[in-house]
Amino acid sequence: MTMLLIFCVTKNVRGEEKNGNPSAPGELIFLLDTSASMNAQDRDREAIDAIRQAAYSLPSDYRVGLVAYNTDIQTVIVPGTSAVQMEEMLAGITYTGYTNAGEGLAQAVGLFSGDSGASDRCIVMLTDGEIDMPDSGAREASRALYSEAALQAREQGVRMYIVAIGTELTDPRLHIFDGAEVTDGAIYWEGQSGSLSGVMRRILEERIGLPGAPLTADGAGDSLPEERAKSAFPEGGLSHARPEGGTVVLNANIPKGVSRVRLALTSEESISGVQAGQAQVITGQHFAVVEAVRPSAGTLSVSYQTPDPASVQAWMIPEYDAVPAISANYRIEELPRSEKEIKRNVPPAYEHYADLELRLLDVSGDASGGALGDASGYAGGGANIWEDERFEGMEVSFTVNGTPYTGIIQGGSISLTLRAEELKEVTAAVSMADEGAVYRIRGAEPVQIEKFPDPEFEPLPDYRPLIAILCALAAGLAGLFVFWMGRRTTVIYMAPSPLGDGTKTASKAGEYSGKLSMYVVRNADGKDIPPQTYRLFGRRARRLTLGQILTSCGIKFDKIGADDIILYPGPDHAVIVMDQSEGCTVMRGMEILKKGMGYPVYYNGKITVSFEDEETEMELHYRNLKPGEREEL
Repeated sequence: MTMLLIFCVTKNVRGEEKNGNPSAPGELIFLLDTSASMNAQDRDREAIDAIRQAAYSLPSDYRVGLVAYNTDIQTVIVPGTSAVQMEEMLAGITYTGYTNAGEGLAQAVGLFSGDSGASDRCIVMLTDGEIDMPDSGAREASRALYSEAALQAREQGVRMYIVAIGTELTDPRLHIFDGAEVTDGAIYWEGQSGSLSGVMRRILEERIGLPGAPLTADGAGDSLPEERAKSAFPEGGLSHARPEGGTVVLNANIPKGVSRVRLALTSEESISGVQAGQAQVITGQHFAVVEAVRPSAGTLSVSYQTPDPASVQAWMIPEYDAVPAISANYRIEELPRSEKEIKRNVPPAYEHYADLELRLLDVSGDASGGALGDASGYAGGGANIWEDERFEGMEVSFTVNGTPYTGIIQGGSISLTLRAEELKEVTAAVSMADEGAVYRIRGAEPVQIEKFPDPEFEPLPDYRPLIAILCALAAGLAGLFVFWMGRRTTVIYMAPSPLGDGTKTASKAGEYSGKLSMYVVRNADGKDIPPQTYRLFGRRARRLTLGQILTSCGIKFDKIGADDIILYPGPDHAVIVMDQSEGCTVMRGMEILKKGMGYPVYYNGKITVSFEDEETEMELHYRNLKPGEREEL
């Protein structure tokens, strides 16, 4: 029978930077008691199996070593030893001799590197008893060395986690447990704290802060702390029955752009028959680790057999090898100017910006290091890791030219705008505070900002000289106009003579002569108005209205058309009369004047005007002045 279990990463838990994106790989040294008493306490060599389980479950860049001790040091596996050589050395370990834990701890502390920036530095000690040597002197020397080495471990920031194997180490006050207390570590008892496989898994998850995320079906993750289990596992899960000799299939979702995936399976029961396609599989009595290098995004299927599928715990660690990629676009913005500044041709001020776009590129297949070529391309870089949907909306800490910022991933990138006046190049560093994966992020090459000059200022034309010239010209034209007005001639259309068509007669200024004798024949109120005389001689040659003449003589009529009867000076001492009224009737002698036509009236001529009210009528007699009248003027 085949059983299918579908597992998924349920949540990307964020934590401290040391867990999500360590500045340096962690270091873990196993300290294994291989004294003769272990033959009784660890008949099935499950302690060595638990060490293998932990070593293969850690991220690939973790520094792992081992010291196996009895009366003397039996085996030392220095960090960086190949997996094949480590397997051979573990297989060669035998349980014999006494328990010289002092020398063993001193050797273990000496295996740590001098890099104090390692994210975690731990010793996991597996032992079944107190320090025991052939004689009391050697025993006390080992105890003293053990205490001294524990103090050195504390000074180096190394914590000790002691796993008590078997049934003899039941008193927590034993001297062997001082190492955990001095280094602020912890003690686990086999059986009470779970099987050796379960204890090792708990140490990795609870104490070391194993990156990655649990994969769960029904019953998985029960040993996690309550608050972490709630965030890491969904409610419910898939229920399943106990298969009878069947195969369990686990399907794990692989993120986009991941360079390596480690999937660890642990169980209280045995795990066998593990298959995972082309991925590498490492198995033990109670564990299996599947490692896929540069897997395609999608599903990783793992099949295995176990007596109790519900006891299987699954943990997946995605690993990313990446480099930040930053592009920079230079931008200039003109600051607004006031109307006064614009009129004065004050040059505008500009602000300069660099619009940055930050991505994280996969370089796991790039031996050159994935250096950036320029701002417009990403030489050597692979896929943009942040395009995977799990990163959308994630907050990321990063630096630009050493200045820290935080940003939100949107559409596979983070945008940032900086003032660029003093900015010549930019370089970025990214810190992924994400417990759900391991990030090895390389340094990026600086990107030059391609700047261009500010727009050339083009001042508005200065029209002031032109305005001055135009003003002078206008003044000259105005003077000419005034002069012309004083010298102008008036063109009047004269009424046609009986011999031909109407002609145009020019009347020059200053040619008025004679006088008008005016008689009001009748008016609307019936009052008598005495005759009046209006001298034309000596007046400027300009247009006169009958209304103006009457007003100057003290004769006041209502608006009955007097202002629309016009007089002009004419040739040969004539005065030209023009009727422009709507309702008046003007007669020269017995001839009625046509509207808008000029009629010359000579000395002793008579003009009769019947006004628009049809009640007022007057006569105008045009006469020459007597010599005495001219002298009076």
